[in-house]
Amino acid sequence: METYPCPKCNTLMDEGYMSWSGSGQSGYVSKKQTGMLRVVTKISLARACPNCGYVEMYLNPQELKPKISGS
Repeated sequence: METYPCPKCNTLMDEGYMSWSGSGQSGYVSKKQTGMLRVVTKISLARACPNCGYVEMYLNPQELKPKISGS
């Protein structure tokens, strides 16, 4: 596994995922989506700095693009 320094304080970041329900899956909903049903894009990777608390979240852009292409 590669290591990544925190962009704020340069401490090595811890890698994991976002979890709201404990299931290991959380998601992102773009404000560009319209209508009653908005589709969640899974957040597949997150990193957190154990020193300053900075957090990064990543999703698959190829999964997000079709959901917002109509805007």
